[in-house]
Parts: sequence; C-alpha cells; structure tokens
Amino acid sequence: MTTTPLWLDDAPPPRPAATGRLKAEVVVVGAGLCGTAATLALAERGVDVIQLEAGHTACGATGRNAGFVLQGTAERYDRAVGVMGHERARRIHRWSLENHARLRARIEALALDCAYRQAGSLQLAGSPDEEEALRRSAALLTADGFSARLVDAAGLPAALRAAGYRMGLVLPEDGELHPARMVRGARDAAARHGARCFDQSPVITLDAAAPGAVSLRTPRATVSAELVLICTNARAGALLPWYAGQVDPVRGQMLATAPAPALFPLPVYADHGYDYWRQLPDGRIVLGGWRNLDPAAEVGHEDRLHEAIQARMGAFLRAFPALATVPITHRWSGTMGFARDGLPIVGPAPGSPGALAAVGFTGHGFGFAWLAGEALADLAIDGQHAIVDDLGPARLR
Repeated sequence: MTTTPLWLDDAPPPRPAATGRLKAEVVVVGAGLCGTAATLALAERGVDVIQLEAGHTACGATGRNAGFVLQGTAERYDRAVGVMGHERARRIHRWSLENHARLRARIEALALDCAYRQAGSLQLAGSPDEEEALRRSAALLTADGFSARLVDAAGLPAALRAAGYRMGLVLPEDGELHPARMVRGARDAAARHGARCFDQSPVITLDAAAPGAVSLRTPRATVSAELVLICTNARAGALLPWYAGQVDPVRGQMLATAPAPALFPLPVYADHGYDYWRQLPDGRIVLGGWRNLDPAAEVGHEDRLHEAIQARMGAFLRAFPALATVPITHRWSGTMGFARDGLPIVGPAPGSPGALAAVGFTGHGFGFAWLAGEALADLAIDGQHAIVDDLGPARLR
C-alpha cells in the first residue's frame, strides 16, 4: 500500500535521478528536513555537495507528520529531568529551542510559503496523574527560564472543556507549519546555491570506511566523495549497520478532514503525547497518534493503515458535535526513527570514518532535525559542533 499524506497533495514531479559517474566533496543521503538543512548549509558555504533522495523531497517522515514544531524531547520535561538529570535535560531542551529559532530564521529569510505560525502548543491532561505531571513540568520549565503557562478549564477552548478536559499547559514558543512545502522551498534554495539534488536515487551500496574515499552506488549512478552525511532517520541502519541496533522503525497513523468549524486554536498534545491534533488555517483538522493501542504492530517500514487505530481516531473526532459529519479526506501512515534512549544521535558514525549521521529523532524531527543538519554541515567543514557533546553517538558505545 502507498498512502498519500495531505502534505503531498500538491507535490511537484520528482527531480531527475542521478546518472553516470559523479563526484563531490560531500554527498548527503536523504531529502527530508535534516538532509536538506545540511545540504543548504554546505552549499551556502561553497561546498560542492550532492544530495541523493530515494523517493522525492519530503516523502518520508518529514512529509508524514502533523507539522508541529515543538520544544523538548518526546518525554515531558519533568520526565526528561528525571531520566537525564537536570542539567543535561535543560541543555537538550535549549537545543530544541535553538532548532526552532534557526528554522524560523530560514523560513523568514527565504520567504518560504509554508503556513508557518508560532502561537504555541497546548498539552492537555486527561487524568489527575497527568494533571500533576503537567504541574511539575510547568514548575521546572519556568524555574529553568523557559516559557510555560498552566491554564485551568476556563482557559481551554470550549470544545475541549465540553470533552471533559480540565487543565492544560501552554508552551508559547512552539509552532506549526506545512512540512513538505517548507522542505521543498529550502531544497530549491540549496539548488540555487549550486547543490546537485537528485530524486529517485536510492543508495544501494555505501563504502565509508575511509575519510576522503567514500563511494556510493545508486541504480543508475556511482558517486565518490570525501565525506557522506546520512540523514535517513529510521533507515540509517540499512547503510550503516551500527545504527540498526540503536534506531527502531516505528509507524504512526494520521488522518485529515475537510474544512471544519474553528475549534482548536493551538496544536494539541493529549494522553502523554500519544494523541495529537491541530486545525489548519483553512479549517482542516490533522490528527495522529493512538499508537499505544497496538505498539507491537506499529513497527517497521511498511506504509500501512492500522484499521483499528484509524477507527479509534475517527471515533475521537466524531465525539466533538461540530465534527460529527465532517468528512475524513486523507488517511496515511509514516515511519519514524525511534532512538533506544529517546534522543537524537548526531555526529561521527561509529565504525565508518567517512560518515557523519543525524538520526533517531523519536517523533520530534521538527524539534531537532534542522539544527542537527546544520550541525553536520559544521562538522563536515570545521570538524566540530557543541551539540555532539550532548547528542553524539559516543554516549551509546
């Protein structure tokens, strides 16, 4: 099965495939958010760069999500502090905010038409335990200098109050966008700076055993380079075996509706982040989640609808009276790369001296992947970036 996300309805034809014998200083594998950030940063600094994409721009996880730009990791802040320790959790949270700032700056500088908006997000509590967790997170966030605001029932949208929610946490620095349009625009900018960007060019073999002598083969081309950047998230293990033991492919379910009455002014996270939705400027609702209903089945790279989860998502929508008859126009799935410890892995690839990689974004690609791609570009040119101290693969060896 091949499902089509709402975000790819207006996708242009793919770029031509790579052909013949090609040579570059750096080759980037993957044309999602991370790979495009790296390609653009390299091209702007005068590096001769080739970008290879197996399908077409943003056709993977980048174009199959909800379009949230959230701060932090997949863990709520109180949990992140408990798992990672306070100082490390605070540093990583700051990296996610820097990611958003850099992403916003690019969108503005390039005038990207991607419906970007920074109005915040809302985390909802559906139980007393979750309410207490939100209160703990809010206290820790504000104490650490981050913006966070608790709201009671009166501060929630009327539709959410009617559904039984009684409190939530607003993070005013979060945002939302059209993910595929954003990445397409950035990739076009990279091409204008001289990057050679190819679609329909899956990498069949990769030899990155030595820096300065990297070689790749696609169905119609051979590519040689001094360095390769792997930005394929869940599929990194197919090219660099070390990552197969660190990043798992986890599938998510999504749907979108026809335009509906205005109900949700902010992107929403509920049930500890397992359920999430937003309403677009045209009134469409994009909804995803409920993976916790069948986590054992929602693994792997197959693009497949899970009928029971999709049914549960539809029933959730129908519980809002204003949505009872609004048609569902799109249903799709997407595979994310979940790192075993829940954190992105950014830096030199273990066992492959000719490779750098940024993978394992654990459902928060738009929270880290732009910065991670730019960090790879800095590593390729300057040999260093401070993010590696917190998110480098050395922590896992």
